[in-house]
Amino acid sequence: MAESPGRYDVPPPGAIAWLDVSAENPDTWSGRLRTGPLGLQIAPMRNARAAYFFKGARLRGTRCVWSASTVSSTELYRPARAAVPAPFDSNVQLLARIDAEGSVFDPAGPAPAALRVHDPADEITEQFAGNGHLFTLSVPHAVIGLEAPAIKAMADRTYGLSPFQQQLLRSAAGLLVAGGEEFESAASLVGVDRYLAGLAGLLLRTAVSRPGPDLAHVESIRLRTDAIIFEQAADPELTPAIIAAQLNISLRQLYRAFTGTESPASRIRRRRLERAAEILAARSGPGHVERVAVECGFASAEYFSRAFRREFGLSPRAYRSAHRDSAGARTPG
Repeated sequence: MAESPGRYDVPPPGAIAWLDVSAENPDTWSGRLRTGPLGLQIAPMRNARAAYFFKGARLRGTRCVWSASTVSSTELYRPARAAVPAPFDSNVQLLARIDAEGSVFDPAGPAPAALRVHDPADEITEQFAGNGHLFTLSVPHAVIGLEAPAIKAMADRTYGLSPFQQQLLRSAAGLLVAGGEEFESAASLVGVDRYLAGLAGLLLRTAVSRPGPDLAHVESIRLRTDAIIFEQAADPELTPAIIAAQLNISLRQLYRAFTGTESPASRIRRRRLERAAEILAARSGPGHVERVAVECGFASAEYFSRAFRREFGLSPRAYRSAHRDSAGARTPG
C-alpha cells in the first residue's frame, strides 16, 4: 500500500482520506488525541507490549462514510453525545472488529470477529491490545431498508461475524486502495451511497439472531464464563477469546450465549471495576491509582479512570477518599 499523507478530517464527498497515527510516524502524532472514524479518539495504550498504530483510510459518499483500518496497542473512545430526537432516527453506525494479524488490506482467512450497532449519540470504547482490523460504517437509517425499531433492538448486543460477513467487509476495504478518481461525478457518489447502504443492510440482516442451543447449554456457558471471569479478571491477558478457548467453544458460540444480555467483554470490565472499588475502599489497599489499575487487569490507567468514573460516578481517587473519610467518621475518637 502506498504511503500517503496523514489526514484526520472527514473527506469531502467522493474523496478517500488516509489515516496514519503511529509511533513510526511522529509527523502525524503530537501526543494529543486524534479523531478517527465515527468521531473516535485515538490514543496509545499505556504499558502496551507492541508499538501502537492506527493506519487505514475512509471513503465518503454524499451521506455514507466507510472506513477500514489496521490497529494495534490503541485505545479508541467516543464520549456520549447529546441525544438525537429519537434513537436511530438519523444515522446508523456499525463498528466491526476482526482480531487478525497483518494489514486490513491484505487477504486473510476467517478470524474471531464481532459487530456492534451504535446510535450516533452512543458512547463507544474499544481497545486493541494486539493487532486487529477495524471497520466502521455510518449510514442514514432511511436508506438501509430496515425499520428503526428493528435496528434499535440490535443495539447493545455483540454479534459474531461469520466468514461470509468478514469477506463482505474485506471486499469493501478493497475500494479504498483502488483509488477514488471514479467517484468525482454526482452519479458515482449516488452509487457509492447505494453500495455502502446495501453493505450495511446485508450485515444487519445476516446478523439477526438465529435459533441457538438449548437454554440449559446456554446457561452452562454463562455460569462457567462468570466463574472464569471472577477468578481471572485480574489477568490483563484475559479476553473473550481466551475464555472461549478455556471452555473449548468458538468465540462465536460464546457471544451467542450472551445474546440479549451483557457481553463477555463487558462482564470482564465490570468485574475488574468491582475489584478496583473493593481495593480503593479498603484502608490497607495500595495508594496509587496506577497500581490499582495494574492489579485489577487494566493495561491503561487513563482507560481505568474513565471506566471507573462512568461506573461509579466518581474518579478512583475521589472514591477512595470518600470511603476513607466515611470509615474515619465511624471510628470512635
